[in-house]
Amino acid sequence: MLMKNFLALCCLWMACLAISAQEPCPQVIPALQQWKGGSGKLALPAEGNIVVNPADEAVLLSTAGILADDLNAMLGWNYSVRTGKPGKNDIYMALMKPDKELGDEGYKLSVNRYAGIEAPTRKGVFWGTRTLLQMLYKQQGKISKGTARDFPLFPNRGFMIDAGRKFFTLDYLKQYVRILSFYKMNEFQIHLNDNGFPQFFDNDWNKTYAAFRLESERFPGLTAKDGSYTKQEFTDLQRLGMEYGVNVIPEIDIPAHSLSFTQYKPEIGSKEYGMDHLDLFNPETYKFMDGLFKEYLEGEEPVFRGPRVHIGTDEYSNKDKKVVEKFREFTDHYIRYVEGFGKQACVWGALTHAQGETPVKAENVIMSAWYNGYADPKEMVKQGYKLISIPDGFLYIVPAAGYYYDYLNTEELYNSWTPAHVGKAVFDEKDPAILGGMFAVWNDHVGNGISTKDIHHRTFPALQTLAVKMWTGTATSLPYNEFDRMR
Repeated sequence: MLMKNFLALCCLWMACLAISAQEPCPQVIPALQQWKGGSGKLALPAEGNIVVNPADEAVLLSTAGILADDLNAMLGWNYSVRTGKPGKNDIYMALMKPDKELGDEGYKLSVNRYAGIEAPTRKGVFWGTRTLLQMLYKQQGKISKGTARDFPLFPNRGFMIDAGRKFFTLDYLKQYVRILSFYKMNEFQIHLNDNGFPQFFDNDWNKTYAAFRLESERFPGLTAKDGSYTKQEFTDLQRLGMEYGVNVIPEIDIPAHSLSFTQYKPEIGSKEYGMDHLDLFNPETYKFMDGLFKEYLEGEEPVFRGPRVHIGTDEYSNKDKKVVEKFREFTDHYIRYVEGFGKQACVWGALTHAQGETPVKAENVIMSAWYNGYADPKEMVKQGYKLISIPDGFLYIVPAAGYYYDYLNTEELYNSWTPAHVGKAVFDEKDPAILGGMFAVWNDHVGNGISTKDIHHRTFPALQTLAVKMWTGTATSLPYNEFDRMR
């Protein structure tokens, strides 16, 4: 009898040990939405296999190849890619049936005898590889056993960089594609043209710095001479983004912020509102801008490869009704012009600032909601726009300028902000009108000595923090101090 009791106690003790030995949720950025811990860790070898389900070979082989390259770059490991069934200590990839909860970007990561990543889409599998890389890096080649189901709350999660007023090398932009991807950020907006402020250039528009960064064969001499991207280079950047799950969004900012175009062709500049404004009443303005957009949008393999193009449309004068109505007409024209090439148009929010009677297309148009005084978010949603939350009072970095942020307040953002907070306008976390969020670095002060490394020093902690908030919303798994120590 005593022996039976002793054995029963031993079994109970062993069961308790098994329960208590469950692996805690791995610390990755962004945090996993769901985790069920197993017992112990899987130690992967320095030389091994990435196995792809044969039925999914056409879709997933490129993802497996990227993972093999990343394992080599991060850990010095050498992994071969093959198809078949997974064995012990392999990494396995497969597509699964559609799953409503996982959606288009979610995935399932199962770790036991091997590490398996399954998702309804290639994109989901790819995000699973980013989680796997983070786990391996954090745990020195080991992975916690268990099962994760992970998916984003917001579909659009991005970063905008002002390359118009400060040139960034193509290599820098490519590195940022990989960095964004590592944290499951899926949009990278490149602001291709802009100009400095005339007060810093003797109040002379001809002396004021302005640049357009993309090669143009249609308008020779338009492209900036102090740094630019060839069409092939910009196409390659977008292709890299597609491989890494990052949509590169090109932005040509008009009809304000347009000094680079009016310095090239002065007759299309506004004499009344300043040469950084296009003259909206001059037919030559439309002829020029139509030609420029067409250069990058036409053909079976256009320079602008992704699904979206940003056309700017912000901060234009609203001094009289005639100008406001013309601005609205201009905005509507370029929304429809871009759509005519099969692209989705993105605009900066300006239609409260430019209230008028001329209709501006809202259906299937994405609006970057940056300042509620320029575009009231609730009203824009009523009109039919989908919003990217990019409130200037939270998410604008302007290095060494003395206004907005030199460094974002990451603690406040982590504790209080989600994309559902568009300035003081607050939406439900699952409101379908709020597509997600984006933060921005604006290089307003041309030639202020801020280097690209200085920019990275400002953007990287913001990127890590906002990756969490755009993926999980309010459901942060750690207090800020722990998150800050962990990253």
